[in-house]
Amino acid sequence: MDDINLTIAKIAHEIRNPLTLIHSSLQLMETTHPEVKDFQFWSQTLEDVEYLNQLLDDLAAYSDSRRFFMCEVDLKEVFHSLEESLKPYILANRKNFTVHMPAQLPTVFGNPIKLKQAFLNLLKNAFESTGENGCVSLSARKYLDQIIIRVTDDGCGMTPEAAETLFVPFTSHKAGGTGLGLAITQKIITAHYGHIDVASSPGRGSVFTVTLPHI
Repeated sequence: MDDINLTIAKIAHEIRNPLTLIHSSLQLMETTHPEVKDFQFWSQTLEDVEYLNQLLDDLAAYSDSRRFFMCEVDLKEVFHSLEESLKPYILANRKNFTVHMPAQLPTVFGNPIKLKQAFLNLLKNAFESTGENGCVSLSARKYLDQIIIRVTDDGCGMTPEAAETLFVPFTSHKAGGTGLGLAITQKIITAHYGHIDVASSPGRGSVFTVTLPHI
């Protein structure tokens, strides 16, 4: 871990300890005095604490430069696991999700948990950019010695200026975002010797394309 990442990890660790105590205190207050839930700004305070916790999680993930365990990975299994994980969200938010892939798909060399994290980030962003009944698709195909995976949505899209800074840490284009999700995704894909890019235009949705070498 380099000096910058080590510093980020230390700061995140130091902040997490008192934040955990604050969160526990708020939960105890709500349990012993349920009337606080009716107080002005109470729910906003809880949301702010949750946001800080998410920010610390993202900081820890981004600053973690350790090499992770790599093995032969079946992407179809990863994508099936993603479908199962997303089902409650899709049903609750009235989204449409389709998966397209061939019957046979070569394996890749990687870490299944990290790959799931990367594609989950992409899919969550895609869903959040769409309105009610929004459509998101995930597709994969083999091309020469690579596997090309696309996450496509019919959401709000983005300007060329926004797309240029999409993978820059702490640059967020959505309310409540930490600006680290896509930076972490890019870091994971790069660690798998892959590449990620985006094509988008306002009002016409976005397409994220991930290219990974297969075994």
